[in-house]
Amino acid sequence: MNEAPPNPPHDRLLELAHGYIERSLNSARIAELETLLSESEEARRVYVDFMHDHATLHWEQIGRDGERGDGIADEDIDEIEDISDYRYSRFPSLWQGFAAAALIALLSLLLLRPPAPAPTFATMKRTEAARWESGPLPTAEGARLGAGELFLVRGIATLDFDSGAEVILEAPARLTLVDAMNCVLTSGTAVAEVGESAEGFTIRTPSARVIDHGTRFAVNVHPVSGATQTQVFDGLVEVALPDGGKSLALRTGQRSVTEGGSLGAVSAAIEEATWTLPEGAEGPQEKNALTLTTAAPGGADAYTCSSETGGHDSETLLLLKNALGENGPHRKSYLRFDLSPIPPGTIAEARLELHFTPTGWGLASNLGDSGFTVYGIRDDRLDDWSGGELDWTTAPANDPDSGTALVAEKVTELGSFVLPRGIQSGSFGIHGEKLAAFLNADANRRASLVIVRDTSEVRGGGLVHAIASSRHVTLPPPALVLRLREDGTPAGVRVSGPR
Repeated sequence: MNEAPPNPPHDRLLELAHGYIERSLNSARIAELETLLSESEEARRVYVDFMHDHATLHWEQIGRDGERGDGIADEDIDEIEDISDYRYSRFPSLWQGFAAAALIALLSLLLLRPPAPAPTFATMKRTEAARWESGPLPTAEGARLGAGELFLVRGIATLDFDSGAEVILEAPARLTLVDAMNCVLTSGTAVAEVGESAEGFTIRTPSARVIDHGTRFAVNVHPVSGATQTQVFDGLVEVALPDGGKSLALRTGQRSVTEGGSLGAVSAAIEEATWTLPEGAEGPQEKNALTLTTAAPGGADAYTCSSETGGHDSETLLLLKNALGENGPHRKSYLRFDLSPIPPGTIAEARLELHFTPTGWGLASNLGDSGFTVYGIRDDRLDDWSGGELDWTTAPANDPDSGTALVAEKVTELGSFVLPRGIQSGSFGIHGEKLAAFLNADANRRASLVIVRDTSEVRGGGLVHAIASSRHVTLPPPALVLRLREDGTPAGVRVSGPR
């Protein structure tokens, strides 16, 4: 065959392309080929031309073998003076097909390879008597960690960030890992020791940013109000408001409490500072914090089921299922909260807390990661329903012909969350502006919510999820955790109902 002289800039590309055809490339060389193709349009053109030529020659050799009834000797190949003219004149459509095949091979290389694992930037160095709520990150000692949330229920856990920062988490605490230089402490206590290589390491909280300048310090976040207590044991930290703006410096032996948009004053450290609130104790801004539950007067919770369940019913659980097919035993759950102690428009922040617990019914392996959506019922006339079990055909705003649908004009979507496959217990829920706005706008001060499992089972007999109801013996009922605006707190309001 008459070949054009090699093009030096593409020698490596052609070498790798040939290896790809021969299936002789290891993972590193495949990655190199992928990089060359992704970075250069010219490289992609050369690759497609090469694959086209290879496919055409291969097909022509097979065709000549078939015509002659035997193999092609090496000397016969030399008699083909101009293969390009031959292929275009004899097979005018065949070369186009092989060009398409080459493009498919290229797309397969670039798009169908398994995705690279998520990057990691920290290690679970040590755990002591630790118990965790379910979450996306591994919690075994030595596990590599990437972005995601950790919820430590009991014990102590030590995390080493690749940047050189060490963070000790003390239960109960929620920590979200962002990258090697940033994390978010939502509640609880974290003690950080930061080396020189990690100067600038930042712990964010709902009310502050704590920025290291080479030190050992502790941060505590109140679980309801989000107030932040910072105490420096050695070195220097900067405490700033979440949106930037003002900041203050804390040095060895100093502390501050940041809350309500105020940095607070610098004061002397306390030897035995309060890091964990005893049950029932009031913390910062407790007068503006309120928890409502479905167990309180005026509250209620219930579920509804589309068909007979063979005895899989419960008086203490709120059941959820999106069965296979329209005739399966679908289940949706309902919550009602009495908002009468709270004037409209006074809720600054809102969070719905739901405690999941196993039912023992159905197979988790017949279900993937499970997505749930929470809806608010807009029609106040539908708030008058009783707890326990609701009739499927008359349940408020329910579409009885669907396992997941509700009557669209009667509800508004408030948020969603996901339970990873195999996780059946733990605290989950939603928070954000949509929930707060819905509660603020509720006219009759009785807020009804509907919870639907969006994810269907992949085979029949899939898992039934459950939330602890107000009648559960040991687990807390569904709860709205609210923070009220400072200028609109109802007089005398504390906590409604048991938790």
